[in-house]
Amino acid sequence: MGEESATSLQTSAIAARISGAIDCPQCQRTNPPDRRFCSGCGQPLYQNCPKCRAECPIGERFCGACGADINAEVSDLAAEHQATFDRALARAAAHQYDEALESLRSVAAVTDRRFQSLAQRATAEISRWTSVQEQQAAAAADALTRGRALYDNQAYEQCQATLEKTPHLLRTDEHQALLDQACACRREVLELSGEIREATSQKRFGELLPKLARLLALMPRHAQARQLAEQLSEKLLASAKVRLSRHQYQEALDQLDRIPPVVRTPQADELYERASELYSLLSELQMAALADQNLLALAERLCQLAPDFPTAAKLRAQIVERAKTTPAETVLAAPNWAPIPQQLRLGAPVDALAYLTAVPATNANVERTLRDHPGQFFVAFGLALQAIGEAALDIDLSPRPAGKLLDKLSLLNMGKRPPTAAWGLDLSDTALKAIKLVREGKEGTLKIEAAEFILHTQPLHTPAAEQHRGTITAATLQAWLERAGELKLVKLCASVAGSRVLGRFCELPPMPARKVLEAVQYEARHQLPVALDSLCWSHAVLGGAAKATDDQPRRIVIQAIRDSHVQDRIMAFKSLGLAIDAVQSECLALHNAMVYQFRTPTTDEPAAAIAAVDVGVDSTNVVVSSRHSVWFRTFAHGGDAYARALTKALELTTDQAQSLKREPARAASYFKVQAAWQPLFVQLASEIERSLATHSKLFPEIPVGRIFGLGGGFATHGLLRHLRTGR
Repeated sequence: MGEESATSLQTSAIAARISGAIDCPQCQRTNPPDRRFCSGCGQPLYQNCPKCRAECPIGERFCGACGADINAEVSDLAAEHQATFDRALARAAAHQYDEALESLRSVAAVTDRRFQSLAQRATAEISRWTSVQEQQAAAAADALTRGRALYDNQAYEQCQATLEKTPHLLRTDEHQALLDQACACRREVLELSGEIREATSQKRFGELLPKLARLLALMPRHAQARQLAEQLSEKLLASAKVRLSRHQYQEALDQLDRIPPVVRTPQADELYERASELYSLLSELQMAALADQNLLALAERLCQLAPDFPTAAKLRAQIVERAKTTPAETVLAAPNWAPIPQQLRLGAPVDALAYLTAVPATNANVERTLRDHPGQFFVAFGLALQAIGEAALDIDLSPRPAGKLLDKLSLLNMGKRPPTAAWGLDLSDTALKAIKLVREGKEGTLKIEAAEFILHTQPLHTPAAEQHRGTITAATLQAWLERAGELKLVKLCASVAGSRVLGRFCELPPMPARKVLEAVQYEARHQLPVALDSLCWSHAVLGGAAKATDDQPRRIVIQAIRDSHVQDRIMAFKSLGLAIDAVQSECLALHNAMVYQFRTPTTDEPAAAIAAVDVGVDSTNVVVSSRHSVWFRTFAHGGDAYARALTKALELTTDQAQSLKREPARAASYFKVQAAWQPLFVQLASEIERSLATHSKLFPEIPVGRIFGLGGGFATHGLLRHLRTGR
């Protein structure tokens, strides 16, 4: 009977396969082929082939689509997922949380029901290790905070121990950097402590202070080091006092500099300031460039601070006598004091240009005005030269009618007699400097008939004056107009700031003269970064137009300015009923002044190329001039920077700083004035060097023979000394 039953079941199973019915592996119920899930227990009756993903009835061993061994493929996949799971747990245990979680997520993302149990375990592990990672990250952040506090408190060993508790893989860059610093400081403290003990035992006290200073910088509360440093500092302080009493100021400063800052007392600080002041004053008296009133005031100050110092009294007497002498040249501001060094800082001798001597003044009032403002009338003089028809370069930046942009004033005035009177009007942000030139006699000798220096009621470069520029300028011009007298038949030439003007220098190949204008227009379009129709621009042929021939190259200078800037300048005069005949840049006005001032009587040529450094309020013009060549550059460095430096360093008001800039001997601490100005001197010298190097590259055959400084900013005490000596 049993055999018959087994045979019956086999027969039924065979019949079921033939008919397409599916036996459930869970409950053994036979299901019709159209069912997807077992009618007895709800289990799936189909599964995907692990290899080709084709759907196969459950229980079949080989895939009907690809022939793969389903059981073998499932076994391989199970082993692969298990290996991924195991690697993830190992990485998590090694604090590689990101890599571990990424692997666990790949296992948890498996949707095959055959691996459901492993996927659920992976999901649980993700939750657990995410929590662990957050806890570890919080612990690492806390350790970093505590470590930073310990480091700031100079507890380097504790800082190191705290940070090292964080596993290496959990340390951030900031964490590791702090740990490295703590380890380095701890090592250095141990090394210094050993070296100090050894030096003390061997009584090598001379090398102790630098080591003590470094050790106390690392550990200010190191009791033994502090005690030893204080003992040595007392000896240095006593030594400095002795040297100061002997007027050995540099030696006293050397002693005081050796005292570690952490043990420096108020008495040491006070002595240091006194020694610094005395040393600065003495150095200035020994190295100053000119014997002028500022130097004499500094000598008086040194004599007051050190009345028993015979050298100070001797230097003061020598300065008084030297100041009475006449400068080597009448154009210079004051006689030289210290000898000019053989090694020239800028490659050429530097002097302070003060006075106009090429054209005489007609009266004492004019002479007094020019003397009271040394070095500040040369731009106005160059403007007046252009207006009266004596300029070496007659480039006009006034707006021109369409089609006549490149016309020259000389062409427009061809056949006319030159004017007999002209004003040059240099309107800057601080003042109006105006010079009137006239022709006298049959030979038309030029003379300065008037000179006006009119300060604005408020400097235009200050924020408070920004909204009132027009009103302030009008008031200044009105004051000049009331002094100027009759202006009928008098030409007027006004300046525009060099910082607003673009200068370009180029060389044209040999060509007929009739094609020069066209070539210049081509160069202007390609070299100027602004469309020509928005500019006022003009040009000149360098080397003398009369000497230019069609078979030689021509050197050209082009200068341009935005039309709006010129219109603003013209309107400032027009609002008072004044018609400006020409507009010129400060740079070319200065060039014309230099050429006229330094021309030689016999050949009408300058002795050599001259570099003029005009330090204005907020910018500096460097102009290299000879009779038939010019090059200029403007950069942002002005005299106002020196006042701002004093405002910051000495905590002064703007008015106080401006006053102190003119009379530095009145400063409570002159050495602080020097310290505030020194970086600015270095910056200006570097810019001048760059300018001269550029000129040398463009005009290698025209070396600079002399450098003249002028303008209000160049009068800053100590600037000329630095440009000569680099100190």
